[in-house]
Amino acid sequence: MAFTAPIPFLKPSFLNLKEDLEESTKAGKYLFIMFHQEGCPFCDKMRRVTFQDSQVQSYYTKHFNMVEIDIRGSLEVVDFDGKKTTERQFALKHGVRLTPVFMFLDKNGNVIAKVPGYIEPREFLLIGRWVVEEHYKRVNLVNFLRENKK
Repeated sequence: MAFTAPIPFLKPSFLNLKEDLEESTKAGKYLFIMFHQEGCPFCDKMRRVTFQDSQVQSYYTKHFNMVEIDIRGSLEVVDFDGKKTTERQFALKHGVRLTPVFMFLDKNGNVIAKVPGYIEPREFLLIGRWVVEEHYKRVNLVNFLRENKK
């Protein structure tokens, strides 16, 4: 049974990523994609633990919109360049074969980072800060996390 508590930063989406990015940018937010699949225990744990953390909810609701893409899905996706594809093809194009993977994008739709696996709330907050505060322009994520593990 998948966990279904609301995730305030989950953006209702018709999977038109070009529009999702434009709307997020207009709202002053970053867009990130959660690649998931049915029956993924780590996806469920993200929804159950990390996404329910009050600090994560507060920070991510303020700074991010999240769109979910099923790596096995057949729904139509409009890519950032306006081209149509399927969820499955979009995931393959981005080299995503396992779940979850979080793909963070800059305001132009360029991939800042792809972060795989279950992520604890504290680390997920740091990843958010790394994007929002634009640390990604000067230091890679691994080093940023290491510097901030106090």
